[in-house]
Amino acid sequence: MFAALCLGTAGGALAQNAAGTLPAAGTEATPTRPGERLSQWLLQQSPRPADPGVAWLVPQEKLPQQYLRNVLLIHFERSAAQRSGEDRAIRQRLLGWLHTLPATGRVALGIVDPRWLEVNPGQDPVAGDRARFVLPQDATGDVVVVQPDGTLCHVRHASGRWVGDYLRACGRLDGTDWAWIAQADGRTARMGVAAWNREAGVEPAPGAWVWAPPRSMEDMVAASEGLIKFLGTQGPAPSAARAAFQPVPTPNDGAATTPVPTPALPGGFAATGSLPAMPAAWPRPLDGSANDWGEIGLLQTPTARMSAAGEVRTSYSSVWPYSRLNVMFQPFDWMEAGFRYTSVSNREYGPQFPNQSYKDKSIDVKFRLLRESARVPELSLGFRDIGGTGLFSSEYFVANKRFGDLDVSLGIGWGYLGASGNISNPLRLISNRFATRPGSDNTGEANLNAYFRGPAALFGGVQWQTPWYPLTLKLEYDGNNYQNEPLANPLPRRSPLNVGLAYKLAQNVTLSAGFERGERFMIGLTVGGNLSTAQVPKLLDPPPPNFVPGAPANPPGWQETAAQIEAQTGWRVLRIAPNGDVLHLWVTDANTVYRDTRTERAVAVLHRDAPAAIRSFVIHYEERGLPLHAQAIARDEWVRARTEPLPPHLARDVTRRDYAPEPQPQPDTLLTPVAEGKPGQTGAAWLRPTDTFTFGVSPYFNQIIGGPNSFALVELGARASAQYNFSQQTWLQGTVNLRLADNYKGFTYDAPSGLPRVRTDQRLYLTTSRVTIPNLQLTHVGQLTKDQFYSVYGGYLEPMFAGVGAEWLYRPWGSRWAFGIDVNRVRQREFDQHLGLRDYRVNTGHASLYWNTGWNGVLVRVSAGQYLAGDRGATLDIAKRFDNGLTLGAYATKTNVSAAQFGEGSFDKGIYLSIPLDALLPRSSRSLIGFNWSPLTRDGGARLGRAVSLYDLTYIRDPDAFRFGPPPSQAPRAGDNILDFDAKY
Repeated sequence: MFAALCLGTAGGALAQNAAGTLPAAGTEATPTRPGERLSQWLLQQSPRPADPGVAWLVPQEKLPQQYLRNVLLIHFERSAAQRSGEDRAIRQRLLGWLHTLPATGRVALGIVDPRWLEVNPGQDPVAGDRARFVLPQDATGDVVVVQPDGTLCHVRHASGRWVGDYLRACGRLDGTDWAWIAQADGRTARMGVAAWNREAGVEPAPGAWVWAPPRSMEDMVAASEGLIKFLGTQGPAPSAARAAFQPVPTPNDGAATTPVPTPALPGGFAATGSLPAMPAAWPRPLDGSANDWGEIGLLQTPTARMSAAGEVRTSYSSVWPYSRLNVMFQPFDWMEAGFRYTSVSNREYGPQFPNQSYKDKSIDVKFRLLRESARVPELSLGFRDIGGTGLFSSEYFVANKRFGDLDVSLGIGWGYLGASGNISNPLRLISNRFATRPGSDNTGEANLNAYFRGPAALFGGVQWQTPWYPLTLKLEYDGNNYQNEPLANPLPRRSPLNVGLAYKLAQNVTLSAGFERGERFMIGLTVGGNLSTAQVPKLLDPPPPNFVPGAPANPPGWQETAAQIEAQTGWRVLRIAPNGDVLHLWVTDANTVYRDTRTERAVAVLHRDAPAAIRSFVIHYEERGLPLHAQAIARDEWVRARTEPLPPHLARDVTRRDYAPEPQPQPDTLLTPVAEGKPGQTGAAWLRPTDTFTFGVSPYFNQIIGGPNSFALVELGARASAQYNFSQQTWLQGTVNLRLADNYKGFTYDAPSGLPRVRTDQRLYLTTSRVTIPNLQLTHVGQLTKDQFYSVYGGYLEPMFAGVGAEWLYRPWGSRWAFGIDVNRVRQREFDQHLGLRDYRVNTGHASLYWNTGWNGVLVRVSAGQYLAGDRGATLDIAKRFDNGLTLGAYATKTNVSAAQFGEGSFDKGIYLSIPLDALLPRSSRSLIGFNWSPLTRDGGARLGRAVSLYDLTYIRDPDAFRFGPPPSQAPRAGDNILDFDAKY
C-alpha cells in the first residue's frame, strides 16, 4: 500500500508539472490580492465574470484530495491485478488517466454572481494564505462522459436534456444502472438511469463530468462516489479540442507510468458523440399509493414498495360491505406499520348494540427484505391484522420489479390473502402441520401457531404510471375468493381481477377508485405527507438580529439582551454575567426542537450586544435549577464563519465545545451576582426576577375511537394551567379542565374486567363532571452528584389516582444509557376528579433502563415493576425520532396475569405519534400534538401517569439532544398548549 501511495503522489506531481493543459488548470486573468473578496475580483474580470467554472484554489485542500486520489488508485490497481486480458487493460488505461489528474485544492462554490455575493458576505470567499481565484482556461460547451477505460466522450451541451441522453450518445446507457455527475461548479449528484430505477435527477450543465460504469464492473461502481467527488475538484470538463492534446499516459503492465504528450489514441482518447434530434421524455419517479387497506399496494393486494421514512398517511376506503379507516406510518424506509378500523356494514356489533355495525381493529407491519437492483426484485414480508381478533389476518411475501413506467408485483399469501387456495401451500414440503390453519382464539395475542399455515394463493398485478402524471392505473389478480369471509359473511366474486386508478388531487391528497370482485365499486381517499421533513419558515417570528462583524459601540445592557434572546428562542433567560473576557448566559425551558437554530440566534444577540472586551460566550442550560449542559463559543471564530465561507480544513476547526457543568457551582461574583445590572450597563451581572406565579389557558381535545356505543366519542374543552414556584427546584402545579362540548350522551359501555378497575372506569371519569382537576401536585427536584438526580412529589398525580412518590435517575453526561427507579403509593380518585378519594390503594413503581441506540434516532426503554392493578411485569417501548422532533413509537406490556384474566387483547399495547407544532407553524412553538392509540383499554399493565419525568427533564444531557427534538412525554409547564388525542376504548 505504501508503494501505491508513493506512486499516486508521484503521478500527481508529474501531472501538475505538465503546463496548463489540465482541465483543473485555469487562468488568473487578474492576480488575486490577499484579503480580496471573490465578488471584488469577479467584477474586474471580462467577459465571463459569473462563469460557474470559477475556481477557488486553496492549497491546504490538496492533501485530503490527494488522499482521495490515492485511495482510488489503490482500488483500481488491486482490481486490475485480479483480472486479465481486456478487463485488465481497461483498468490500466483508467489508472493511467487518473495519474494525469492532480489534486488541485479546488473548493466548490455556490452562487458566483458578484452582486449577489456583495450583499451576502457569508457566501463571499476571501483570498489569502496562498488561496486564490482563477477562471476556467477556456469556455466549454461540452458534457464529458468518462468511459470505463478513461476515454473521454464529448457531447455538445443542449438544455433540457436528461443525463441518459448523453450516455446514449456515447453508447453507455445499456447495461448501466447509475450515473454520477460532477457539475462545473464542483457539485456532485447520483441518479438512476436503468429501467428499474430511472429518475429525473439533475440536468448536466456545460462543463459537467459524467461517470456511468456498467453494472458488470462492480469494482468501478463501488468506487464511483469517490471518483465523482475527485472529478468535482478538477473544474469544468475540457473541450474536445483541448482534450485531444492532453498528456496521455502509456500503460506498462501496471508499472509506474510517465505522462507523455501524444495525439489522440486510436479509437479516440477524446471521442465525440451526438445527442438524438428529439429529446426523450424525462423519466418520472415511481409513485406508490395506498391500497384499500392503507398499505402501499394496488387495490386489495400489497406490494413490496415502501414510502420514504417519516411518511404518515390516513386513508379511507369503502367497498361493500367493508369500510376501512387506516393510519399508516413509515418509521424507516424499510418498515411500514399502522393500524386500522374495519366496519362491516351487514353485521351488528352485538345484540345489545343494534344500531352499530361491527367494528374490527387490526395492526399491520411490513418489512423490506431485499432492495431492488437490476437483477433482483424488491422483496418484502408483511403481516396484516396481527393480534386482535385476527379476522383478516394474513402473512405474505411479495416481490416487485419496475420496467420504466410499469411496476409489476407477484406475491404469495396465507390467511385472508390466500383464501382461494389457488396453489398448494409450499411449506407442506417441510411439515404437514402447515396444511391447516387454526382459527383465531380472539384473545388479542399474536397467533404465531397460525402463521404461514393453511391455504396459500398467488396474487399480483401491475401499476402503470400514465403519461398524465397525476393518474396511475392498477390491475391486480386477487388471491381471496371471498367464500370464507369472517363473521360467516361469504361474498360473491365474479372475477379474480380488480381494476382501479389513483389520481393525485394535490401533492399529499390521492383519490382512488376501482371495480373489484367483478361486481363492486370501490372509492377511497388518502391524505398524508412526510412529516419528518416538515419545516415551515418562521415568518411570524421576530427577524433575526442584523449581523455586524464588529462589537457594538454602545451596548444596550443585559436586560435588553435577555429580552431579545427570549424573543428569538422561546427560552427563558435566568442570568447574564461577564467574567473577564468571557460572557456567561444561563437559560432554562430549552427542551425544544431546532436547538441549533435557537442557539445560533442566541449567540447572534450576544455578539450584537456584548462589548469588544468579550472574546467568548458560554451558554449554561438548566432545567428546574439543575445544571445540565454548557457550550462555549469563540466569538472571533463565530464571526469569521459568518463573514466568509470557510474551506473545509478551516470549517472543521470552528467547533462548539460542549461540556457538563458542575452540579454545585462555586460561590463567586460570576455565579452569584449580587446586584442586577442597570439598563445600558454591561459590566455587572444581570439576574432575572423570580417568576413566582404563571398561568395559561389552552384548548384540549380528546377522542375515543372504536367503541360499541359510537365509532368516535369526542370532547372539546378549555384547559387552565397554573404554577406557583417556591424556588426553581420546588413548585406547585395544577390544571383545571372545562368540558365544553361532547357526544357522550350515548356513552353507556363499560368494559368487563377480571382485575381491579384502575382504567376501565374511564366512562365514569369522563362523564361525571364537566369541570375536573386532572392534576394538582407539589414537586421538588434536586441533584445528588453530577450524574444522579432525584424528585419527590405528591398530590393529585393524574385524573384517576392521587398519592406520593419519588424518582431517582442515574444519567452520565453525554452517555447513551440511563437508569432510573420510581416508587409510588397511590389511591384511586373519585369519578368527578375533584378532591375526593376512593378506597382502592396500591403501591406501584418501576425500574427503567433507557438506551439511545445511536442508530437512526431509535430510543429503547425497558421498564419492569408493579402496575396499578397490582400485576407485575415489564414494558418495552421503542421510538424512532426524526431531526425535526417527529416521534413514532410503539410499546407492549406483559404482566403476570393470564390472557383470560386480562380480557380481550391479552396484553397492553399501543402506538403513539408526537408532532412538534414548531415544524408545522409559521411561528416558533413549544407545543406538541400527541396521538396515542391503543386497541383496547384494559386494567392490566396500566402505569401511573406521572407529570414530571427526570429522563425527559434532563434530556439535554443526551448526545443527540441538539439533533433531535425532546421526547414526546416532556411535561409541559403552565401555559403550554399540549393537544392529546387518545384513540382507544
